[in-house]
Amino acid sequence: MPDLFMNPRTSTFLESIPFGRELVVLCMAAVTVFFCLLGSGKMAVSESGVIMTLPPVLLGMSGKAVPASEGEKAILPSDTELVKMSYQGGVADLVSAQIVLAGGEKRSIHRPEICLPAQGWLLEGGHVVTIKLKNGHPLQVMRLTASRPITLNNGSKASLENIFYYWFVGYQTTTPSHLERILKTNLDMVLHNINHRWAYVMVTAPVLKGLVPGGRDVSQTDELLQHFVSEVAPAIMKTP
Repeated sequence: MPDLFMNPRTSTFLESIPFGRELVVLCMAAVTVFFCLLGSGKMAVSESGVIMTLPPVLLGMSGKAVPASEGEKAILPSDTELVKMSYQGGVADLVSAQIVLAGGEKRSIHRPEICLPAQGWLLEGGHVVTIKLKNGHPLQVMRLTASRPITLNNGSKASLENIFYYWFVGYQTTTPSHLERILKTNLDMVLHNINHRWAYVMVTAPVLKGLVPGGRDVSQTDELLQHFVSEVAPAIMKTP
């Protein structure tokens, strides 16, 4: 189950303080460094919380492995593990999934909000949603929407909207929040001498209503993605 450090009241309180969230992160980082300098012995690296294999078939859709792009190869550290699959069921059901697992360098893991604009997406907003998984456990994920201009086969211009769901997976913990991931990392380093090997999982689908025959609207695309997450999350996470 998700193991979140901050409750909604704490989050609201921090948001009321100028630079409150950033201050907490900096304080935790300083405490971590202090205790690490005092301590002796190596920091243990935790086991990853994910299985780096996506199902070949999901929801009746066939998956096809997608190789890392040249841009991903150039940006990600060489010890980063990455798997991507593209799932399709007919013309209108398209879902992409990927898992990124950090190696020794932590810059492998970042918020998708950082890289999506570089890929041409205009972010429109995001919020946390809770999905009931196939095994009955709840999972909190971040839901983002973004759009970008496209050219149709007939030469006309249109706007393509995509919905993205992502979450971070550590050792026996998950979170949809980048800030909470940092706080959890620092707390476990200080209190338990554990250095999380984080991964993030992202699934995405285009809103194809009006673009292809039988295309789903926003609510139908959300329904597809939530059903997809409910099936794929228990298959790739070592603990619920």
